Amino acid sequence: MLNDTAAHWRAAASTAPVFLLTGAAIIFMTGLKSFKAGRAAYRLLAVGMLVFSVLLIQVAIWGLFDMWDTAWATSGSGLLPLALTAALIYVAARKFAKVLQIKSILNNAWFVVAITAVAGIAMGIFAHYFVKYHIDGTDLYIGTCSWGATYMTCASILMFKVAGAIGISYREAMRWLAISLSAFSISSWHEAINTLWFNNGSTYTDYGYYLIPWTVTGLVMLYASYRFRQMTIVSHSDAASSIAVTDDDYFDSITAIAGLASRPEAVDVILDDLREMTATLHPEENLSVSQRQRLMQIYRRLEKYLQEEDPLRSVSHEELLNRVTPPFRGLLEQEASKPKAF
Repeated sequence: MLNDTAAHWRAAASTAPVFLLTGAAIIFMTGLKSFKAGRAAYRLLAVGMLVFSVLLIQVAIWGLFDMWDTAWATSGSGLLPLALTAALIYVAARKFAKVLQIKSILNNAWFVVAITAVAGIAMGIFAHYFVKYHIDGTDLYIGTCSWGATYMTCASILMFKVAGAIGISYREAMRWLAISLSAFSISSWHEAINTLWFNNGSTYTDYGYYLIPWTVTGLVMLYASYRFRQMTIVSHSDAASSIAVTDDDYFDSITAIAGLASRPEAVDVILDDLREMTATLHPEENLSVSQRQRLMQIYRRLEKYLQEEDPLRSVSHEELLNRVTPPFRGLLEQEASKPKAF
């Protein structure tokens, strides 16, 4: 039987990531209003974290009351949340990859099912003969942890591919999401290997130090959710200016909103007109009236794409206005205030 101090430390170590992951899930869920295809992926990710929190709550109870040998602990109730979490997070990463049309063998669900099954079965068999944690069903638990860890590894690789392909406005948030999934993967492998090699009775296990990687994972995931929320919050730029619009205002404003596209290659065709104009424009030459009108058409095409056609989310009119320069915003608002011709 564990001493009280060890039991309390283990309960605390398993409770900390519950609050961190639950907080991250809530932050993700509250920032999905403008999302389209990406909404389902973020929801799956958030649900996966909440499901995993159920496992950690059970671990806290089992450790606090020394219930490791009870029917509840040995019934497999800890395996189901682990399996569900791994599957949900992989499906979420796969959805992100499909939205951005990323080609990868890891998008093939059957391939991933095969390699996760091989990893889980191999580790389960190895654990059956070499496990040092002497509780019934430990080999099954290690196999399930390895199965889930392989899923997490595949999900994190996919998310790094997403982070590399997505538009610049989303890149930092997606990079941190990929890092957090890598932390999930490392923690899952650590859980499997720790259970395989450490005897119950060791300080590392009894005091819950083996749960610290999950706390680190929770912290990283919480920061990833913060980066995501910063990405979706509409920041307020300077108010519209009555200063005359310069040529740079046109170019800077178009470039700024183009960065909001989740798939940069999708707006390349629209930006080709901009590139053609800048390539032929002399450094000392000012834009003609017709060229400014052409640039405004490019802006309107980008605006329509971002509000109606971007596969990840719909960018609001206010967010677009906050991305452009104050003089250009003034021009847009001036145009909007003109009576429409019938």
